[in-house]
Amino acid sequence: MTTIPGIGPNVRTDTTDLDLERLQVAARAVLDWLDRDGGTGLSAVRIDEITRHARILAEAVARATPFAATRAHALTVRNELIVLATEQSLTFAVWFDDALGLGALRGAAVTEDPAELRG
Repeated sequence: MTTIPGIGPNVRTDTTDLDLERLQVAARAVLDWLDRDGGTGLSAVRIDEITRHARILAEAVARATPFAATRAHALTVRNELIVLATEQSLTFAVWFDDALGLGALRGAAVTEDPAELRG
């Protein structure tokens, strides 16, 4: 990896009320999808993991939830959706990408939050 002096990170490290609302819409859609389809073909552990993090996002209160925690929950849900690799799960993953500002990383699992990386 190379760095170019004077160029900052290309991922926002702040969150706005709109970002949180977008994450909540995506999280609620995922929860509805899992409830409706019952997570067909998924292990109970995977369903619990996705549900737990999505529920935390869906219930988050603006400014009361730390930004890093919000991103961590969102990235967990997003990565799980990508691993599922169904048309619906990938659609939801894109919603998370948009809300998190991860356009350049679309479709790839994020193992380290780009907002946390400092060069």
